[in-house]
Amino acid sequence: MQVKFEFAIYDEALDKFELDENIYLYELDDEQKQTYDLLKSKDLHLYNFFQESEAFKKWIKEEVYPDEIGKKIAICDINEISFRRFYFFKVTSADTHYEYFKKLFNVLHESDWQNREDVGREILEHLLVKRQTLIIELKADILEEE
Repeated sequence: MQVKFEFAIYDEALDKFELDENIYLYELDDEQKQTYDLLKSKDLHLYNFFQESEAFKKWIKEEVYPDEIGKKIAICDINEISFRRFYFFKVTSADTHYEYFKKLFNVLHESDWQNREDVGREILEHLLVKRQTLIIELKADILEEE
């Protein structure tokens, strides 16, 4: 089974993500396919599965971004499952994004004294931390000294 991926490139100096508009195909083995089928409806669990997979990270280093040690990326899309809202959320984002993050970060509902901009700023504060956990840094393999 092939899975389509899109990535965002993280610029640490600007604390900004830029979309890599290429689509990359990753071949799942049987075990990965079973895990994918179990996790595909649980978006962050699926993200974490790929983020923690050594085979996946090796594929990124060798096939997607060869010779780019030190580059920081994040997964934007896995097939039709999008994570873009994590990198490109703005105070003016759509209501569906607000609802998603209010639930994810346990942000209390808006009231008369709490307008949309206040909630958006609170979401952005939570995202500053969450984004860092989603970033994959392309690291060189550590060789044991003899």
